[in-house]
Amino acid sequence: MVHSKQFPVWFGLMVLLCSLTLLNAQAPSGSIKIPDATLVPLSLQDSLSSATNKVSDPVHFLVTADVKVGKVVAIPKGATAIGHVVEAKSKSILGRSGKLDFTVDYVKAPDGTDVRLRASSSRTGEGSPGSLLTVPFSLILGGRDVTVPKGTPFSSYVDQDQEISVGAPAPAQQAPPAVEPAAPTPAPAAPAQEPSTVIVKSSPDGADIRVDGKYVGSTPSTLRLEPGDHSIVVEKSGYRQWQRTMSVSSGGIITVDAQLEAQ
Repeated sequence: MVHSKQFPVWFGLMVLLCSLTLLNAQAPSGSIKIPDATLVPLSLQDSLSSATNKVSDPVHFLVTADVKVGKVVAIPKGATAIGHVVEAKSKSILGRSGKLDFTVDYVKAPDGTDVRLRASSSRTGEGSPGSLLTVPFSLILGGRDVTVPKGTPFSSYVDQDQEISVGAPAPAQQAPPAVEPAAPTPAPAAPAQEPSTVIVKSSPDGADIRVDGKYVGSTPSTLRLEPGDHSIVVEKSGYRQWQRTMSVSSGGIITVDAQLEAQ
């Protein structure tokens, strides 16, 4: 009789432990690392044309399938990716076809992290942003402008190992506080400040870039800088150093073109 009364208690404890284990397995928390060269499939969100688009115009993409690390969705389907136009030339009256080159720069992870992307599965060199996205050959017609319609698919790849936060637990429910006299209404919070995209080019290419005294890559490169004043130095052996102080606003896109003079 003693054993028959205790069995349901132990059985209930076992069921509870199994349920908690299952919940923890289904709701990972902490951070994960997205490996370099992880495929991120994209589709173009807006149509592009060499006749109407300009250099530095933003280019918007949508992720077309969940990007997983193991069983965890690191970048969900429908996430937004951003690039920019690198070169745009309309057709000429002499029969020259239009030209349109653009890149993909980063994709927004669920935790708000900008995950850097490149257009090829392998890196082209230290500090390089990767190759340009390739416009389908059927869209490049002799003597006409290049037009890339909305929905055109592209493949992009994660640029170096990058870590994001996943599965942050929701705050615990608490009992409502006792009623107290109303406090003064707080002032509205200042709008969130977002980094800006800064495209740094030089003539000639391959010059070192330093931002606020720190080496960040070589030209051409696409950087993400926080709002505020920044010192940008572009230097290459055999050329005079090029230096500017730039005031960066929130969420903008800026192109820096350093013309280097030979010494």
